[in-house]
Amino acid sequence: MNNLYIVILAYNYQNYIKECIDSVLIQSYDNYKVCIIDDASTDNTNKIIKKNINDKFNLVTNKSNKGALYNHIQALANNEIRDNDIVIHIDGDDKLIDKNTFSIINKAYTDNPDHLVSYGNYITASNNPSICKPWDKNITVSNYIAPIGWIFSHLRTFKYKLWKHINDNSFYDKQGKIFSSAADVAIMKPVLELAGRKRTMYIPKPLYYYRDNIPTNDHNKNLKDQVRCALEIKNIKPLKSII
Repeated sequence: MNNLYIVILAYNYQNYIKECIDSVLIQSYDNYKVCIIDDASTDNTNKIIKKNINDKFNLVTNKSNKGALYNHIQALANNEIRDNDIVIHIDGDDKLIDKNTFSIINKAYTDNPDHLVSYGNYITASNNPSICKPWDKNITVSNYIAPIGWIFSHLRTFKYKLWKHINDNSFYDKQGKIFSSAADVAIMKPVLELAGRKRTMYIPKPLYYYRDNIPTNDHNKNLKDQVRCALEIKNIKPLKSII
């Protein structure tokens, strides 16, 4: 059995966070722990979290808004996470759509013990199709950022051991500030480079419900900044595979 370490980030998600938490609580596979971070919400998000979590959840409440990438880094700065633990990211305004999601992830890594990363697939609230597909052996991770288009999306998972090989240069922009958008790209680019294509799994079965049509979605409120950050991330020197 694999240990799962779930990271949930939330900011002003009072309309969605309970569904997100419930989608974790109903999982048939229960060998997991959750770090849920309320990024200084100004609505009832924090109250709803406290009311609905159990002892598998550790709630972190920020006093000021830090942003997705900062919070993810903080969530993984945990000495209790072991090298072979599987990190799973869930946005607090989204949810898992299958009660067997964690079982599916566990089986994927158990059946493929040398693999270090998995990604895809999802259903959108807007009915737009998923962008995820298998990684072409002739295309680099950076080229999937641009010009081809990002394919490494929900549900994103990786072995924690990869995280320990990433240096801070992967997370800071040209002004020396932590990337304010495109956190998924900032995290997954170095993770994928370290793992390499042969140790990365694409899971075609949709496991994730992605609310792409709400105002709080980064793609809707910060698209210009998201593009800026993604293009800067693309040009960061790639990491060598740890194989």
